[in-house]
Amino acid sequence: MCEYCWEKIAKADDTEFLDSLALNYAERAVLEELYKQGENRIIEILELQGKALHDAIQELSEELLIDIGELGKVLVSVQNGDLFTVEFEQAVYDAFTPLYHLAGESELSALSNDKTWSTKNKAASRFAKNLQKLVPDMNGTSKDTMTRAFQKAIKEGKTPSERALLVRGISAAAAKGDAGPFNMERSITISRTMSTAAANGGKVEGWKQSEVVTGKKWRSSKGDRTRKSHKKANGQVRALDEPFEVGKSKLMFPGDPSGRAEEIIRCRCTMQSVLK
Repeated sequence: MCEYCWEKIAKADDTEFLDSLALNYAERAVLEELYKQGENRIIEILELQGKALHDAIQELSEELLIDIGELGKVLVSVQNGDLFTVEFEQAVYDAFTPLYHLAGESELSALSNDKTWSTKNKAASRFAKNLQKLVPDMNGTSKDTMTRAFQKAIKEGKTPSERALLVRGISAAAAKGDAGPFNMERSITISRTMSTAAANGGKVEGWKQSEVVTGKKWRSSKGDRTRKSHKKANGQVRALDEPFEVGKSKLMFPGDPSGRAEEIIRCRCTMQSVLK
């Protein structure tokens, strides 16, 4: 699918999700900007990762370029670098923690005029750590994608030189975002997943701090892209400290980072509060 198409889908998803939050015009404008900043930061990090990998591949000899074991070592070596660990985790924190706080604060202010949202609460710290735990899984997906692409190139090449050339081509395409795990589609997937988790996580904490919300109700997103397990979860009501049963996962909220990948990736679901 074209880059423009993915951007349109992401915009539609964001609009649907933002409609579910108790936001005034100014808050919504800020949240939309935070969504965009988060997406841009993920795009930037993935571009840097792709370039770092391509630079490492370029330094290999023709003999090593057609050895999948050696290519795997390069992937692991690059992933152990700062771009694949420290900087990615920091980017996730910087980009999506503000979403958590704004969503939580807006829900709290809508429910209670005499309570003040705390940006230093323990729940926010726990959430940030859980969100950052998704980074190793993302890097693992990148490694698997590139390994399969390299294996295919080596298998298709007729001579050692042709195989090496194909491997370099795969690396170059990935670095440009034309193919592989560093493209626009994946950037949007990661950003969408993180945004949903941050906003829904903030909502739950805002409800807790209000002390007038006793429970939460799962609201499935509409459309053909909604997973069957999420449609089945629609209408589930749970206490604030109890998880929803969604497929094989127990989720505290839609997009919960502790859930299985198949239940949180690009989730568009949200929740309603249940009052006393």
